Amino acid sequence: MEKFIEYSKKIGKDFMLCQGPGGNTSFKQNDYIFIKKSGLRLADSNLDTFKKIKFAEINNFYSNSKINDEKFDKDLSIETPLHVFLEQKYVFHYHSIAAIICSVIFKKNYLNEILIEKNITPINYIRPGLELALEINKNNNTSSSFFLYNHGAVVQDKDLDNILKKIKKIEHIFGEILDHKKLIYLKEKVLGLELINNKMVNPDPSINYEQFAKKFFFPDHAVFFPYPISSSEDSPIKYDSKNIYFNSVLNKTELDYFKTLLIMYCYIKDQELHNLIDSTTGIKLRNSEDEILRRKRNR
Repeated sequence: MEKFIEYSKKIGKDFMLCQGPGGNTSFKQNDYIFIKKSGLRLADSNLDTFKKIKFAEINNFYSNSKINDEKFDKDLSIETPLHVFLEQKYVFHYHSIAAIICSVIFKKNYLNEILIEKNITPINYIRPGLELALEINKNNNTSSSFFLYNHGAVVQDKDLDNILKKIKKIEHIFGEILDHKKLIYLKEKVLGLELINNKMVNPDPSINYEQFAKKFFFPDHAVFFPYPISSSEDSPIKYDSKNIYFNSVLNKTELDYFKTLLIMYCYIKDQELHNLIDSTTGIKLRNSEDEILRRKRNR
C-alpha cells in the first residue's frame, strides 16, 4: 500500500501527467479493490484518498449496470468501472498534456498507426463512465496500455515499477512526434506566471484566444474552466498584448486548469484542430452530478 500511494503521489505531482483533481489510480488486493475518491488530488495521496471496497460487490454492480454515470458509491468517480473491469492488479489513469495535444492536432489515421505499432490501443473519445470502461475492456486481454482521445491514458500491470515504465514509454512516444523541448519550455514558462490582483502576464501576445472559444480539448476543460478568453472590454476574461485579466478571483483548481490550457494554447497556436469535445457534450458533463461534486470539493 505504501508503494502504491508513493507512486500515485509521484504521478499526481507531475503537472504534465495530472492537473488539479484529475486522474485516478487503483489496486486490487485479496478480495478488495482500493480506488481514489472523486475530487481528491493524487498529488496529496494518503490512506484516506482511497476507498476500500469488496471487489465482488462492486464488480457485480457495474457488470449489471446500464446507466453510464451510475455510481456504486457517492465518494467514487464515474471513472471507477474502468478500474474494476481491467484485470491487472494496478490501474493508473492520468491526464497527459502531451496526449491531449496529440489528440487535438493530429489526424486519427496518422496517430493511430503510431500508437498501434507501439502496442498502445487507441480509444475514441467517449464520455467518462460505464461506456468508456466497456470500450476499454474489449481490449483487456490484448492490451495493457490505452490512449484515450481528448482524455489521456490508462495503463495496467501486476507490477508497480512496470506501471511507471509504461507511462514513461507513452510520454516518450509523444515526445518523438511533438516538439518536446518546446513543450517543456512552455510548461516552465506558464507555471512560473503569477496571478496578482486578478491579472497575469500574457505568455504569447501573438495568440488569438478567441479561436478556442467553445472548443473543449478534454473533459476537465469543460468541467473546471469552460470560460472563453476574449479581447472584448466586457469579457469576464479579457486579454491584450501584455496581460490576461479576470473579473473574479480564481481558486487553486481553476488556476491549475487555466495554466493547463495556456500551455496547450501556446503550443498549438494556429495549428489546425482535428479532434475536439463538442460544446453540448462538454456542458452536459459539467452539469452532471459527479462533476458538480468534484467542483464543490475543489472550491
